[in-house]
Amino acid sequence: MKRFMTVVVMGTLAGLLSVYTEVEAVKIGYTIRKQEETRTLLLDRSRALKYNIARLKAPHNLERRLSAQRIELQEPASWNTLVLPGRTVRKDAAKQGMLMQPFALKFFVGTARAEAKESASR
Repeated sequence: MKRFMTVVVMGTLAGLLSVYTEVEAVKIGYTIRKQEETRTLLLDRSRALKYNIARLKAPHNLERRLSAQRIELQEPASWNTLVLPGRTVRKDAAKQGMLMQPFALKFFVGTARAEAKESASR
């Protein structure tokens, strides 16, 4: 009889342990799914914010906003430009004060050099 009770108790404990592990696995699954949904929403928001930043930095938007404020852009004077040592300068760009940039970098950085100056018509 003692042996039977031991088997019943051990079986019950094993069953409870099995149920507990399954419940914890389901809880962890729900947590993972919720975090993945949050991650997806945050990635979408990040992409939207990066798009908005790129759109606001776009040259045509900047020109439109500057013209609305009556600000004109002019080439910088030679004393306003600085050529860093160790950089190579193209022969045709040396006259304009432009540094040599890789082709792909022009899309991210831009090539226009100008300084803002208040227009006299204000």
